[in-house]
Parts: sequence; structure tokens; C-alpha cells
Amino acid sequence: MKLLSLWLTTFKSKLYAIVLVSLVVRVIGFFLLPNQPTVALAPDEGGYAEIGKLVTSGQPTTSYGGLYKISRSLVLPASLLNKIGIEPLSSVRIIASVYGFCTLLLVVKIILKTIDINEVREIDFKKSSAIVALFAIFAFLPSHLLWSMLGLRESPMEFWVMSALASIYWVFYIQKQLSLQIVLWLVVSIVLIFNSRPQVGWVLGVTLLIILLFKVRNRIAIVLIPVTLIALGLGYASVSLSLQKQDVFMLVATDGTATDGTACKDSNEKIIVQKVEYICKKTGEKKSIIGLQNPAEVVFEQTQGIPLHHDLNQVDAASMIQTLSCPNSGETKFDKNFCMLWRAPYMSATFLFRPAIEIDVTSRSSFLAALENILWTGAFIFIITMLIKKRRLALLGPITPSLIFFGLYSVGAGSYEGNMGTAFRHKSLILWVVLLLLASAILAKKTPTHRNESSGNAV
Repeated sequence: MKLLSLWLTTFKSKLYAIVLVSLVVRVIGFFLLPNQPTVALAPDEGGYAEIGKLVTSGQPTTSYGGLYKISRSLVLPASLLNKIGIEPLSSVRIIASVYGFCTLLLVVKIILKTIDINEVREIDFKKSSAIVALFAIFAFLPSHLLWSMLGLRESPMEFWVMSALASIYWVFYIQKQLSLQIVLWLVVSIVLIFNSRPQVGWVLGVTLLIILLFKVRNRIAIVLIPVTLIALGLGYASVSLSLQKQDVFMLVATDGTATDGTACKDSNEKIIVQKVEYICKKTGEKKSIIGLQNPAEVVFEQTQGIPLHHDLNQVDAASMIQTLSCPNSGETKFDKNFCMLWRAPYMSATFLFRPAIEIDVTSRSSFLAALENILWTGAFIFIITMLIKKRRLALLGPITPSLIFFGLYSVGAGSYEGNMGTAFRHKSLILWVVLLLLASAILAKKTPTHRNESSGNAV
């Protein structure tokens, strides 16, 4: 015990101790989880387990529509575990938990590197304790820990979003020069976000382009703008394009004459053309790529479809997110866009701070979510209070990309979601940004007032 207490005296050791305890909790939690999909909390994990099973056996995944393509970051690694004998549900849970563990390691790496090179290198005990506490919240907040242990897309999605933003932070504020590793890091992260949830991929892409355009005078940004666009194109293509196989036929008459067999559907099918009987003969196979669409049109269509998805997500919802009435009830594109902007503040606030106790509680799980939302509300009140008091945030430049992503995601998800339970789960993706804001507010030095400055000059 004495050796352990000595090891936990440094800031670095405390962070890694949290990571280690998290690993132990994940292992214990894995064996405590039920052997069946947790229908009450995460009914989707059963579907991902079945997709992984189909991939392992080489069977088509068409029965799940396009879900396979937008969950490959989870189900493909899980299928590898399935091949060595681990059953499908356990496979997706293990992969999700590995992603969660890797996310903690990534956060520790960024924290330690930031403290090493920035103005917070001489961090005092009180502030270091606050950062350790925030990191512990990130690691062990019940809902966040649970979503990263169940076989869901939340864990890989969080890891790849943070990885992409970390690569931007690394190249501009730590390494301060471009390298092939950074480029590959960014491209792979963006592509795999699309293979986790394409909508989040587009939100991240817009975030990165905004940041890079503001830094366009920097040579690094000039290179990374086309790299980001290429990565977005690859990510979009990976989940949208598919290879279609089509049989090629010839129409063959009894006298041996042949003609084009476009009308044929099956071999040996008989077709009469101008009173002559022909038989369909397969001559080969043609492959073509389908699903290609202008990415800008895709983003526009998805944006326009947000109100419809919001209505669909309200169906059978135990805690339904109400649609705020709009003063403009027209049906034109302008009217619909106006209503989305009109509702955005309310929908974003609903997404961030509900379910609330005595308003939205319909079950035990919604009650627990409402309790946890008290922490979210308290965190924002604290951030605003500290901002008013200190009138600044520490490391504002480095955290700006995360703040932009937070804003865009909150507006988009708030407008899209119609079910508070699902919205609460999807909110876990931005928990790290809230904790980052808390850390920034705590580490910030108070801006001196004009009166204090004058007094200092007089002395």
C-alpha cells in the first residue's frame, strides 16, 4: 500500500491510475452484463451482433439495409473476434469497450502533452486535482461508461471524432509541422467516422473546414484543406457506393442468329421478337458502381430531411421531444429552413438538459438520466459563472475546434432527435467537450481589471 501511495503522488500517475481502474471496471462489467441484448437500454446491440455474425459467415447483410456500412468500425473488428470463437454479442461489446479504453489513453496523451508545452506547465495542486477529477468523471460517469461497454456505435464514434480533432490540435499546437503520419491519422479518422455515423462525419467535416479556412494563411492549413475534402469524399464513398453485378445475355434463335439480350432476365427464358422465338443465353457478367451522388447535394438533402426524421423519431417514444410551433407555417424550402432556425435554440437546450425530473420521467432509466442531467446543468452554470468572473478561457485557441463541433452537433442532434432516451445516449459524444470547457474555465487566469492595472502601474 505504501508503494501504491508513493506511485500516486504525481499528476501523471493519477491519470494512468484512472485508466487502469477503468480497465478493471470494464472487465468486471463485461462478465456482469446479461447474455442477451439489453433491450431496455440498448436494443441496437443485438442487431450489430447479428451483422457481425453474418460478416463472419460470409453471408449478405442486405437484411439490415445499409446498417452494415455505417457500423463497420464496430462490426468488422467484432467479426474477427467472432472468427476465433467469441460469440457475436460479446464480440461487439469487447470492441466497444476497447474503443472506450483507447479513448482514455488518447485523452491522457493530449493532457500530458498540453501541460508539458503550454502556459499551464506549472500547474498547482488544486488545479491538477480538478483535472484529475474531471478525467475521472469522463471515465466513470455511469451513462458514458455504460454506452462504451455495450455493443453500440457510441464508443467507436467518440474515439474517431476525438482522434480527428486531436490530429488537428497536434499538428497546429504541438508538432507545428505537417507530416505523413498526421495526414494519414486525419484521413483514417474521418473515413471511420463515416463508417460509424455519416451525419457526424459531415458535422466534423464542416467543423474542420471552418477551422482550416480561418487558418488559411498557415501553410499547414493550405495542405490540410484538400486533404480534408478528399477524406470526406472517401468517407462518403465508403458508405454510399456499392458494386452491382448484372448478368449479360444474348438472344439466340433456333437458326443460330443472335441479337442483344437486354430484355432477358434469366437464362433459357424464351422471348418472341418479330414472330421469331429466341432463347436467352448468359454470356457474362457486368459490374457497375451505383450510389454516387454529389456530396454537397447529400448534405443539403440530409439537412432538409431533419424535420421529417424528427417526426419519425417521435413514433413510439416513451419520452417524446415535442416539436416547437413555428410562426411561419408555409411549405416552401425557405419556410422550412426558417422554422429549423426558429426551433434550434429550444431543440438544442432540450437535447443538452433533458430529460428533467418531474417533467420527463417515465421510467427508472429516464429518472437516472434526469439525475445525471443535473450534473450537466450544474457544469454549464459553473462554466458561465467562471467565465463572468475571469472573463476568459484557458487555451481558447486549441479548444476552439471542439467548441465549434459541440455547437454544430448540439443544433443538428437537437433538431434531429425525437426521443429523449436516444438523445440522452447520443449526448455522450460531447461529454468530453463539456469537461474540456470546465478544465479551461478552471485553469484560466483572471483578467485584471483596469483599476487593478492602474494600481499596479502606480506601484
